[in-house]
Amino acid sequence: MDIRRIESEDVAAVAELIRRNFDEVMIKYHSVPILEQFKNHSTAVNIWEQMTWKEIFVAEANDDIVATGALADFGENGAPKYSISNFFVKPELHRQGIGRSLFNYLLEVCKTKKVRDLHVPSSRNGLKFYKKMGFVPDNEQKDLAEEITWMTLKLE
Repeated sequence: MDIRRIESEDVAAVAELIRRNFDEVMIKYHSVPILEQFKNHSTAVNIWEQMTWKEIFVAEANDDIVATGALADFGENGAPKYSISNFFVKPELHRQGIGRSLFNYLLEVCKTKKVRDLHVPSSRNGLKFYKKMGFVPDNEQKDLAEEITWMTLKLE
């Protein structure tokens, strides 16, 4: 498996991979209105736009994109706040170590940036994975109404 930065010709495949996760996996954990909101923020057009301000990566096996994940800086006034974003594995390939490999790759990128705290807005179905990776739920939860749990991993 190879992990690399997203390229323009990957956008449609990444958008489809994300859509499949919403329709096949997340529907079991989230309400329909919330899923529709998630979908509206994850179209190919949105991914194109996000390529300008997020570091988006894809994992590829046999010339097929099998996973995607991004790092985004949501900080303000020169104070970075790095977060994992759009982290998805093809539904039929869950529990095969692909997510862990991509996550470890993102951790290496964080180390080059000297990131101290890594954040993630976790979907309900992602909580178990992120807890396994060492994240803990934040004390303050601003997005519970949107069925999101913010979590943090201390890297230093």
